Amino acid sequence: MENAPEHDLGRALSIDAEAVGQPGQRRFRLLIRSTNDTAYVWMEKQQLAGIGDWFDATLERIDREHPNNGPDVEPLPISGIATIDFTAGQLGLGYLDDEDLFTLHAFDIERGAEGEPAMRCRLTRGQCRVLAKKIASVVAAGRPICPLCEMPMEPEGHVCPRSNGHFAGASIT
Repeated sequence: MENAPEHDLGRALSIDAEAVGQPGQRRFRLLIRSTNDTAYVWMEKQQLAGIGDWFDATLERIDREHPNNGPDVEPLPISGIATIDFTAGQLGLGYLDDEDLFTLHAFDIERGAEGEPAMRCRLTRGQCRVLAKKIASVVAAGRPICPLCEMPMEPEGHVCPRSNGHFAGASIT
């Protein structure tokens, strides 16, 4: 039996992803709008990228096994102050086969992963398809990644620890 979330947004009206700040100092978040609430769920870049990758892989499998002609769903504008605003320490993703909906659970980092999630919402395939593309775009818009050490490279150059700083390809051209 899963624990009930503190904030159950139900089926989300809209979900979007964004990065706030300059590359190298960006913060990442999901923006979720339901009938009664708006949530900002802050997270690490790797967490956001993982959500996008999971949706891509899972949608590919589900669309192959159970085709669905549902339309892609673009996010709605979200403005104003969020009624729910926290940093996720842990995220949970799932698919409800009987409802043909995805679930997103987020646990507040300040409370840990024990107990109830801070927030839960349900998403359609069309929302997840658009979100996965948006996440890929948001993540790719940052600093380029070194092909050797897979660390972000700064505009002024990169000293790659795997090559002791001597790899010619470890600079931005």
